[in-house]
Amino acid sequence: MASFDSLVSRMDAKLMAGLNDGRVDYFTASGQPLAAGIEAIVEREVERVNDVTGAIDRLITICVLKSQLGQIARQGIFRSNADAPVAALAGRDWIVDGIESDDGSLITFYVVP
Repeated sequence: MASFDSLVSRMDAKLMAGLNDGRVDYFTASGQPLAAGIEAIVEREVERVNDVTGAIDRLITICVLKSQLGQIARQGIFRSNADAPVAALAGRDWIVDGIESDDGSLITFYVVP
């Protein structure tokens, strides 16, 4: 019988395979590569309350398998991967602005250009 962890890993892999918008590369703030070709789910117009102004900001989120990142870099950078590009991210670097959610397996970042 399969362990719970292995079942969750299989479920996450199937989820990413079915819902991904393409692949991204992940870098440190100084541009050092950390991971390449990570499957990503990208959502646009995600609402978040601005802590300073109280206004509603609309941001992009990038959801990836946490195990594929290696380490999480403060103000890390995502770029659309050349082999399987994400149209919503093309042509820009996207800097991590915060973590929307982290369930230990999938992690979703708020990103800004």
